[in-house]
Amino acid sequence: MIQKSRPVRLLGFLFIGLCILLSERWIMRAQPKQSPNFTGGTVTPVEENSQGSFAHLHFSPGARTKWHYHEHGQIILVEEGVGRTQVKGGPVMELHAGETTYAQPGAVHWHGAAPEQGGTQFNVSRGATTWLDEVPQNEYTAPPKR
Repeated sequence: MIQKSRPVRLLGFLFIGLCILLSERWIMRAQPKQSPNFTGGTVTPVEENSQGSFAHLHFSPGARTKWHYHEHGQIILVEEGVGRTQVKGGPVMELHAGETTYAQPGAVHWHGAAPEQGGTQFNVSRGATTWLDEVPQNEYTAPPKR
């Protein structure tokens, strides 16, 4: 029978303890993380290249973007003032502070301020942006649908 010395046994116990600790950490990483700020179910971040672009812009009265579209869509939030937006072929929409709209992926649209009043927007988009032509004045100044 082989008898182990105390230091060898101690190293063996430390090694086993380290393996248990590392395996518990691996298991915890493999499971979805649940923040104490969420309740009622599991909330997990979407990780498939979901990085977005953010733009915080102030448009003076009459200022607007050119027609454009976003590969994965855009959220437009008017923070203050009055904004306008239009999806190609649809009506001009007027947005006031606190209101949002969503341009679906690939939807050709423009956004900016109202002709007589500026506004600040916070915009979030994902994927590439493709820029197109200027918005003609007669389309921009069309009566907005509220």
